[in-house]
Amino acid sequence: MSLTKQMILFISAMLMILLLGTFGLNLSNTKTFLQNQLQTHAQDTATSLGLSLSSVADPEDPSSMETMINAVFDRGYYSYIELIDVEDQRLYFRQNPQSIEGIPQWFIRLISFKAPTAEALVQTGWNPIGTLSVQSHPGYAYIELWKAANNLFIWFTVAALIAMTLAYIAIQAMLKPLKSMEKQAEAIVKKEYLLQDKLPSTIEFKQVVIAINAMVSKMKEVFERDANIAQKLQKMAYQDSVTGMSNRVHFEMNIDALLDPQQETCSGALCLVRIEGLKALNDQYGYLIGDKMMKLLSTSLKENCTSSKALYARLNGTELIAVLPDESAEALLVNAEQLAQHYPAILQELNAQIPEVFISVALMNYHLGDRRAALLAQLDFAVQQAVLKGQNQAYCLAKENNQTSASDNWEHLLTQAIENHRFMLFQQPSFDADGNIHDRELLIRLKDEDGTMRSAGYFMPAVEKLNKVFEIDSLVIQMALAYINTQAPKETLAINLSQAVLNSKLAMNTIVSALRTIKTQALAFELSETLVTSEKDSAWPFMQALKAQNIEIGIDHFGGRFADMRYLQDLRPDYIKLDAALSKAIEKDEQTQSYVSSLCEMAKSLDIQVIAMAVENDAQVAAFKSLGVNYFQGYHFGAPTALS
Repeated sequence: MSLTKQMILFISAMLMILLLGTFGLNLSNTKTFLQNQLQTHAQDTATSLGLSLSSVADPEDPSSMETMINAVFDRGYYSYIELIDVEDQRLYFRQNPQSIEGIPQWFIRLISFKAPTAEALVQTGWNPIGTLSVQSHPGYAYIELWKAANNLFIWFTVAALIAMTLAYIAIQAMLKPLKSMEKQAEAIVKKEYLLQDKLPSTIEFKQVVIAINAMVSKMKEVFERDANIAQKLQKMAYQDSVTGMSNRVHFEMNIDALLDPQQETCSGALCLVRIEGLKALNDQYGYLIGDKMMKLLSTSLKENCTSSKALYARLNGTELIAVLPDESAEALLVNAEQLAQHYPAILQELNAQIPEVFISVALMNYHLGDRRAALLAQLDFAVQQAVLKGQNQAYCLAKENNQTSASDNWEHLLTQAIENHRFMLFQQPSFDADGNIHDRELLIRLKDEDGTMRSAGYFMPAVEKLNKVFEIDSLVIQMALAYINTQAPKETLAINLSQAVLNSKLAMNTIVSALRTIKTQALAFELSETLVTSEKDSAWPFMQALKAQNIEIGIDHFGGRFADMRYLQDLRPDYIKLDAALSKAIEKDEQTQSYVSSLCEMAKSLDIQVIAMAVENDAQVAAFKSLGVNYFQGYHFGAPTALS
């Protein structure tokens, strides 16, 4: 029972005791007063009537006395009037046979008035004639007492209702700070940091609120400290201090993950920018000008080679590189030429025009299974070809993309595959250290007409170029919902959504509505960290709408890009999946280990599960486990299998 109800019941009980006591006392006093009134009434009547009868008393002719007795009896309220002579012979007797009407019998039995009797001597001169007895009728007393009882009951009832209402309002007002403290306590359980700005006026409550606020502030400071440490470690380990881009270590981790044929990635393009004559620029104008030039050049590279999935890095003192998944080197050649032509304007802005300082831009495609060393060697060759063309030139090293040129009509193939139901769902579970399944990530596969099963990396470039990403995402969701409605799986099925869904409010509303029809809540949706941070206006309301329906939400590729991680405190995903690039360095790189450890500490403070991706051996499992990672997913536990 709540404290409010307990206080209301206690106050009500005390009030009822007080009112009932007052009611009983008033009723008793009224009864005593009426009893005395009956006694006085009977005695007054007997005395006055006795004197009147003495003046006309004639035992031989009692008619005159009867007349006087009847006159008094008729105008009064008496039980009886009796006249007895000195020999105890009844001279006259008049009785009221009427019962008490309008009064409940239980009330009459409860009160039990005693009708008083009064006597007076009737005489002629000094000779006594007889004795007059008068008994008042209690009906009048019962009626008056009943009216008084009713009035008291009505008044006390109204008073009790008013008092209890006022007590309830007063208690609610006094205990209002408890509601706020309850919300604050619930927020603490959920690892949310809610502060009460308005302090209660009650001293005890005020002290409690101040203590809770201090505790919440301390917890918030701890989380922000963990988030700041994680960001500092990330920058120290992976960020170039001059350009703000990734450093070579971060580039190598990410490119190795992108080239891994076991990962669900697509081919893309590389754009390398090399500054020729940088030493001469630094010698003549100083390193500050050289650093400013690198910053401006990195900005120009981002502007000309723009992609939501792009990774920009500084390989060394003179080279910048952009990794552009799902892009084609041939299509980017115009952008690369614009970048090269813009470089003289950068030098002019810095007033550092030196003829021997220029840039060369190289472009080429990469594919799953390529080797990083071989790609860098080919890029070096392409840069040399750009140098041969002259200053501030771009060169594209053409390389046939067998994955996207397998058919001249991808649109027809994709349409046929959808109509013939040749898209299939595969699953890849994530496990804890004891082998228990956390979730099963759903992967889309395309079955060729010859029966060959193709991963997403094979057809997704064409899907994106044909703007069919939303159509594929919708197909995955439909197939997943159909599976859940028929199979009711025990483990959670995780679906990774693309930006195409976030770009359509209708699509998001349709998904939220469709989820209301599923038989079980064994479903989770994931968004990449890039989308969560860059598309906040659409991603956050969508994810919060999913959470409202008990649908789990996760963040994929977490920690792979530079972002303010304090957003986790507001978004509160159920789990995060570490970027696959971290798995490439987790065994040996101490900076990566420190960074992952800080991520786990931060997630733990918010009760967010951490899943390591692209795990391929026991050493990686041991390394992640020692740092606080809860779950693991990768080919070490088996290749993706068909969802059945």
